[in-house]
Parts: sequence; structure tokens; C-alpha cells
Amino acid sequence: MHYATGNVKGLGYVISFSIGAATVTIFMWLLRYMYHLIRLKSMWEAYDALPSFHLRVMWASGAAAGSLWSMGNVGSIVAVENLGQGVGYSASQAALLVSGMWGIFFFKEVTNPKIIGKWFVSAFVTIAGILLLGYESRDGD
Repeated sequence: MHYATGNVKGLGYVISFSIGAATVTIFMWLLRYMYHLIRLKSMWEAYDALPSFHLRVMWASGAAAGSLWSMGNVGSIVAVENLGQGVGYSASQAALLVSGMWGIFFFKEVTNPKIIGKWFVSAFVTIAGILLLGYESRDGD
């Protein structure tokens, strides 16, 4: 965040990021609607061609997933601000290890023991790299 001017830090960009993400999402939906409108030449058929949001089914799980993602995004910004780019970003990317373990143990997406072993070797190398970055950063202070 050394390129940020004035008193603005990382968390100051969260609101502008959310506004930008919402704007782009609305724009993409409108673009998709216009594509169907030109192709089908009917406003109602173009609307019916859009995928359903399934709000009755997805509102709770979608809101929970979005809230968790937002908390993780804010946490990664705080980690980078406090730990530095090398350690903070690497630690926040270690979330891939958590999702990998969910995939292996809970969802059973991978069942081949050889592939699971390779994943754990890769996870160990990743954790070792994060720890080495932490030690390097601590020595540089």
C-alpha cells in the first residue's frame, strides 16, 4: 500500500471495491440481457432466457458465502498491512490449503492415496515457504 496517497490505507479501498464489483456485475447482466434481446427480439423472451437467481433457495447460503468471503478479503488486507506483502499475502493464500483439506476429507473429491500424498507434500512445501518468508521478514527488521 505504499502507492496509496494521503491517509488512505488498505481497508479504505474495501467500499470502493464492493461498489466496483456490484457495478461490473450489473453491467454484465445488462450486457447478457441485451444479447438475448437482440437475438430473440422480445423483451420477455430475453428476460426468460436469463438464468434464474433461485433466491428462495440460495439467499441464506449465498449471503453466508458472501459474508465469509468479505471477512476473508478484509482479513487478507489487514494481514498485508500488518505483516507486509511477502508474509501477509502468502499467509492469506494459505486458505487454499484449508479448501484442499475440505475437498479431500469432507467432500471426498480425491480418493487416490498417491494423489493425496502428493497434495500433502505440496502443502508442506507451501507451509515451509510461508514460514521461511516469516523468518526472513523478522530478520530484516
